[in-house]
Amino acid sequence: MFSARLDNIDMLRDSIATIAEFIDETQLQIKEKGIEMVAADRAVVVVVDFAISRSVFNEYHHEQDEKIGVNLQNFLQILKRAAPEDKMLIKLDNNKFHITFEGTSTRHFILPLIDTSRDETPPLDKLEFKTFLKVNADLLSSGIEDAELVTDSVVLTVRKDMLTMKAESDSTSTQMEVPSGTDSLKIIDITEPVRARYSLDYLKKIIKAKKLSSEANIAMSTDYPMKIEFDVPGKMRLGFILAPRVED
Repeated sequence: MFSARLDNIDMLRDSIATIAEFIDETQLQIKEKGIEMVAADRAVVVVVDFAISRSVFNEYHHEQDEKIGVNLQNFLQILKRAAPEDKMLIKLDNNKFHITFEGTSTRHFILPLIDTSRDETPPLDKLEFKTFLKVNADLLSSGIEDAELVTDSVVLTVRKDMLTMKAESDSTSTQMEVPSGTDSLKIIDITEPVRARYSLDYLKKIIKAKKLSSEANIAMSTDYPMKIEFDVPGKMRLGFILAPRVED
């Protein structure tokens, strides 16, 4: 049996809204420490790693670990129906996910649990990165928007003193250079310069998570999946493992 109460829905709703850009159905793992999920999109280009702590909830009643399959698109539609002053109650009962909003009125929604059997997602702890950096999320978003004017992918290069985002087509190019050691960019660790190309379509969706955190933690290696994580310490973690775009 599981039930919880959440007086401020924003963090959960913004997280699910970003995840639903990639994942339509998923398995939520309800644990004593909070709710977690790891899932890949259908094209297996991105893996989403999400965790929201029980400390975010005003009440959290957990008797045993549960794994439940939910349609995230339907869940998000319900979350968007919450008024700003509403408090949310969630409960598992009779193989259904009950959602109640309490405010000027009381409204009940029921989501059926579904079978979300899929291939196992790759073990995230097996990835090895050569550099770790922290980037201002608005600045990263600006670089993505600049690159989108030119083409459908962007090349990220990290040296010990700079992050470069470059996009070019046959006739047009754009490049943004961000020096390290400022409030906008901190190179946490680097063992060698790295360079990789990534899809702008995916990055545009990922960067919507800037609503949750003003900084993005990035880990990279050359021509290797990139890890982008938005973290609210002690409350929420939303990470993405994005496959590189193979160059011709």
